[in-house]
Amino acid sequence: MEAYISLSIIILCGLVTASLQLPLGTLLLLYHASLGKNVRQKTKKLASSFISGVTLMNFLLLGTAIFLISVLAFSGVLPDLAYVIIFGLLIALGIVAWFFYYKRKGSTELWLPRHLARYIDSRAKATNDLSEAFSLGLLVPLSEILFALPLLALSADAILHLHTAYQALGLVIFTVFGSLPLLILRIFIRKGKNVAEVQRWRLKNKGFFRFFTGAGFIILAAFLFAFVILKGAA
Repeated sequence: MEAYISLSIIILCGLVTASLQLPLGTLLLLYHASLGKNVRQKTKKLASSFISGVTLMNFLLLGTAIFLISVLAFSGVLPDLAYVIIFGLLIALGIVAWFFYYKRKGSTELWLPRHLARYIDSRAKATNDLSEAFSLGLLVPLSEILFALPLLALSADAILHLHTAYQALGLVIFTVFGSLPLLILRIFIRKGKNVAEVQRWRLKNKGFFRFFTGAGFIILAAFLFAFVILKGAA
């Protein structure tokens, strides 16, 4: 796998990870609950701690995937059958994202089981110190692990195909891209954007986000098929 293909896969996987809405929705809940208590300075610290937790968990999940593939997979990279399985999962997840990721019209409520959604909602509203915000940030990526697994496996394999000197860079690229929406929201809030306005904008553009997430999985699957599966079969 050429370096430019590996880097493209890592970036695409990072962008699809960024399109998943649970971290952004949870951060909005955290902002809403904390700002309502008129503790703006503490809110900034809580948001930073939450984003740090999400970023660290994405980093750790990808690092774990890299370790497992390097140790367990044949020759330290995925076998051809694994690419076919990941291709099928990406297609399936793209369809799921289009039709089932959001539960109902007129709401940004996600696919999560109700008990898990209620737990995250209550944790976000009750979070009042930095350690709680950080642990909530660690929890959120794990809650969408079903969507993240093929992205992590494919990113880990692409990183292992890079020269050793650039593997750490690949890990950082995925992690940064995966956290971009949270960082952008943080900037918007610091510049005076209202949380309610951001949520209304998110609701108004829900159709675009649904399409982008589903299309991201499908495009990544097409890229994998064209540049990895077909090339390996040639």
